[in-house]
Amino acid sequence: MISRSAEAIDAGDARAYIERQHERLASGAGFSFAIADAVTGEVVGQAGLWLRNLGEGRANTGYWVAARFRRRHYAIAALEAISRWGLSLEGIHRIELYVEPWNERSWRAAERVGYVREGLLRSWQQVGTERRDMYMYSLLPDDLTASS
Repeated sequence: MISRSAEAIDAGDARAYIERQHERLASGAGFSFAIADAVTGEVVGQAGLWLRNLGEGRANTGYWVAARFRRRHYAIAALEAISRWGLSLEGIHRIELYVEPWNERSWRAAERVGYVREGLLRSWQQVGTERRDMYMYSLLPDDLTASS
């Protein structure tokens, strides 16, 4: 999650962010991908697949799209691609996604891909200085088939 506006991020912050993403792959914590426009190649956001619960057959995902690129279905396309790929990996039987209840565009994108809302996790995650509620979504292989 990005806590500052894109305008407030300097080159040093950007390099540090990219290094953290590289470290996730190197350490086996997960995969981080840029979301780019298929025609121009311009980066519009990020999506990741995190493997902290791989021993239980679960992974979780997250994504963001820069404000000026929203409403163009980048999030839906990226989430569908990373989810299909994730469920094709050995040992992953379920992908989880956590979305703040106010973020209707994000949870609607998840539902369009086939994610199923399982409930509200109260005070689930620290975001900045606050504990936040999150909707919990999951995706199973059969959910992808049903949404195709």
